[in-house]
Amino acid sequence: MGHIGSNSSYFNYLPGKNANDVYTLSIDYVGGGYPGEKFQRVIEVPCDMPLSSLHGLIQHLTGFDDDKIHDFYVASSIRGRKIWFKRGGQWKSDGHTAFVEPIEQVFVSKTKRKLYYSFDFGDNWIFEIGRKGDKGPPQSDRNYPRVVHARGLRPI
Repeated sequence: MGHIGSNSSYFNYLPGKNANDVYTLSIDYVGGGYPGEKFQRVIEVPCDMPLSSLHGLIQHLTGFDDDKIHDFYVASSIRGRKIWFKRGGQWKSDGHTAFVEPIEQVFVSKTKRKLYYSFDFGDNWIFEIGRKGDKGPPQSDRNYPRVVHARGLRPI
């Protein structure tokens, strides 16, 4: 599929070819108001990508505008007990929020919990984000993030 354009906001922090390690992530639409065919994107991203940049990348891949409430949480399944990540603003505590943490902190645990991205609580768009395999070294001839597989049309 290929490289994602560097004019996107989530690209500002990325080291490109100098990424330390890379994760392959699957982003699957799993719930909400979209009755169309299954949306899935498999991407390669630097392990040090913060959740805030992953949010921007998902916005780009889905065609969503950054104009609705969004959040990340972990749970054992889409219907499981949710553990929400703290955000900036009124939910900020001790000057630190999970949205600036690298995604490798999310995938450090050996539990069966999965990462979920919830967008527009009214329409309830929910995407499951899963890691495919262990982290690996970046390829010198590739820029990151990059899409390696796409299935289904963008939701909007």
